[in-house]
Amino acid sequence: MWEASYPFFEWNNASWLGQAISDSIWYFPAIETVHILAMCIMFGALLVLNLRLLGLGMTKQPLPLLAQTLMPFVNWGLVLMLISGYAMFTSEALKDFSNDGFKFKMACLAGILVWQYTVYGWLLKQDDAKRSRALGGLAAIVNFALWFGVGAGGRAIGFV
Repeated sequence: MWEASYPFFEWNNASWLGQAISDSIWYFPAIETVHILAMCIMFGALLVLNLRLLGLGMTKQPLPLLAQTLMPFVNWGLVLMLISGYAMFTSEALKDFSNDGFKFKMACLAGILVWQYTVYGWLLKQDDAKRSRALGGLAAIVNFALWFGVGAGGRAIGFV
């Protein structure tokens, strides 16, 4: 199944964007800097939300209000990460095709996107009286684990 996507990887690698980034010594590090800064913004907001779900911080704040305040940081951080991540991908798409770290990262990314914008998002909207503490804790742990998988897979790309 993975082999069927090879033309997509070839197309990205040969694209004007991929070639421009590959041909420059400055584009990739600049894009990676944006990627990491967006990650920090997003993870900072998710850390507060997950600690709140675990009952370890800001417990006097209603979770739906806290989520309403912090989710724009999560969403914009994610958008910037996806854009910058795609740009970096285009510059080394053929290398990524056979990279197990990249495959793991993409699997975790697909999982976290589904999780975060379905179950996790629904739980953030629930008042404490309607949500069990155990379910909130489990949601936070799953969120941490999937995002950790995305980060570990991304880090592994350079070493695999």
